Amino acid sequence: MSKKPNEGKIFNLKPQLTLAMKLAASFAITYYGLLLVFEIFTVVYRRYYFDAVYLNQEELSLNSRDFLIQIAQLILSILLVFSLIQIFRKKVYGKAIFVSASLILMGFQLFFTGPFPFLKYILEALMLLIIAPIRVKKKIRMKDGKISIEEVKEEPPTEETTANEATEEKPATT
Repeated sequence: MSKKPNEGKIFNLKPQLTLAMKLAASFAITYYGLLLVFEIFTVVYRRYYFDAVYLNQEELSLNSRDFLIQIAQLILSILLVFSLIQIFRKKVYGKAIFVSASLILMGFQLFFTGPFPFLKYILEALMLLIIAPIRVKKKIRMKDGKISIEEVKEEPPTEETTANEATEEKPATT
């Protein structure tokens, strides 16, 4: 059976985001965007950082360790917003940056502010679990001048590939 020139794959695999991923990423970019604004504000006005982590006036110290932690959280917030933009642009590295930066930021938050505002950890973990899975891929085909989009899970091997693999097997030599 021969294929006509207009029949077959036009573009191999085009990445698509699911609706749940789009909604979660939209919420996440808003959440982490506001967190980024807060981080910028606290870097400029360091006094409010100490109010945010519930330190008493007696414990207030403006040493460089706290400032470096604050800068690290600002960098992680910038990475999170950047990675979410890359996810919307369907770049492969966007999810890897998002997963690693969000895990590191949750670790920072857990270590430095404690486990008591646990609802934010649940919210961030849910966003991570919804956004992190593998992308859905779709095939674009053209048949009889019409374009159709099909969802691809895993392509089963065709008869041609199994025949090629069978002929490529080398006999055992002694």
